[in-house]
Amino acid sequence: MANLQIRLDDELRNKAQEVAGNMGLDLASAVRMFLCQMVRENALPFRPSADPFYSEANMTRLRDSLNQLQSGKASRHEVFPDE
Repeated sequence: MANLQIRLDDELRNKAQEVAGNMGLDLASAVRMFLCQMVRENALPFRPSADPFYSEANMTRLRDSLNQLQSGKASRHEVFPDE
């Protein structure tokens, strides 16, 4: 049997232990399950995706909005006006 050693911050480890514990698992068992699923499917057991906030289209829109604000072409609007 082999050992796997990974580095991660304490907060992530503690939260992961809590989640695993809520399912009746220890962290080592949860990681073993992850690896078994990855081998069985020959893929990650989840679909990684990028945060759409950082898409090129959104970043362009944010830069345009910032440029308008900095050039004085923007105005402030209340999202929830006082009644």
